[in-house]
Amino acid sequence: MGVAGWRFAHMKRMKRTLRVRAVLVGVLEELPFICPVVVAIGSLMMIVITLYKDWPQ
Repeated sequence: MGVAGWRFAHMKRMKRTLRVRAVLVGVLEELPFICPVVVAIGSLMMIVITLYKDWPQ
């Protein structure tokens, strides 16, 4: 693929990425409680993993 073809393919991918990002931001704006819930679940999982590794056998 030549330079022009690579640029065209890259721009198509970039447009798709921007569209996906715009949809994701739109969903997160409509459901603002999702981000804190995801952060809390991730933190809880990390705490559980840490406690499991440190648990005396």
